Formats: sequence, C-alpha cells, structure tokens
Amino acid sequence: MEQQRVQWEMMQDGGQTNNNGWIVLVVFVILVACMLAAFAANSQNVVFADREVEGRAMLNGDTDGDGHLSKAECDSLKSLNLTSYRTHLFLVSTYDDLAKFPNLEKIWLGESRIDTVDLAKNWKLKFVCVQSDSLKTLILAVGCTPTIHYPLLSGEITVKRILNPDAPGAMFFQY
Repeated sequence: MEQQRVQWEMMQDGGQTNNNGWIVLVVFVILVACMLAAFAANSQNVVFADREVEGRAMLNGDTDGDGHLSKAECDSLKSLNLTSYRTHLFLVSTYDDLAKFPNLEKIWLGESRIDTVDLAKNWKLKFVCVQSDSLKTLILAVGCTPTIHYPLLSGEITVKRILNPDAPGAMFFQY
C-alpha cells in the first residue's frame, strides 16, 4: 500500500513510473535507421554532368526501371549510342560522363562541338563510331585498340594514348 502511494505521488509530481521514454527512444532510433538506409540507397545513384549522356544511357542501362542509374548499372553497360536518327539532335556538352562506364565495348559519338574525347577509362572498347565533324582527337588507353569508324567525317582523327592504371596489363607499360 505504501508503494502505491509513493508511485501515485511521483505521478502527481510529474515523475514517470512506466517505460514510455524507452518506447519513444526505440521509435526514434528506428526512424533514423530508415532515413539512413534511404540516404544510402540514393547515394548509390550516379550523378551525370550531361543530360544527353544520362538520357541515352538510361535507355539500355536502367535495368531496374527506377529512373536512375546506379553504379552497378553503369558498370554493366556495354553499348552506348549518342547519335540520333530523325528524332532530335543530341548535342552533348561534355563527354566526361563516359568515364562512368568502364565496361563499354561499343560507343557511337554523335554531334557535339567538342573537339577532344577522352575514352582512356573505357579500356575495353572494341568499336568507336564518330559522327561529328568537330571531333578531332580521341584519347584511348594504352593497349586499347578499337575499330574506329567515322562515316561522315571529312577530316582525320588523331588518336592519342595514355596509361590507364585500372586496365589489366597496365603495369607492363610503365617505365
């Protein structure tokens, strides 16, 4: 009886005798964990500098259909067509995003005002098609020898080679 009176007085004084505080804490921890999981999932999405490159990559690369390209989806992309046939003219402002596709084997480079394209990170390339008169220089990884096709070009393309340390056998090309 005395214990009940003490509990009643504590409740009257604003003290708690139940575990409501623990329940609030557990709910808070669960909410924070869910927010962190959602943030981690979104942080896996790749951010692109050029909307044209992103849009064309989404056509074949967005395998889960979520409207975003994850790192895994970018890594699995083997073919990328940046040309347009009778739809609208794709004007790529930067080809820097191509480094996000390390396993590309085939690429079609469409119209742009860019004169140099660095494909050194795409050391698995087997085929490159250039359809821009502005493009004058291709940079490829040492050891990467794709077929280069330029059906509409009026001039020549210069190919420069640089070392890509991620490419297999790269250590054999170092001095």
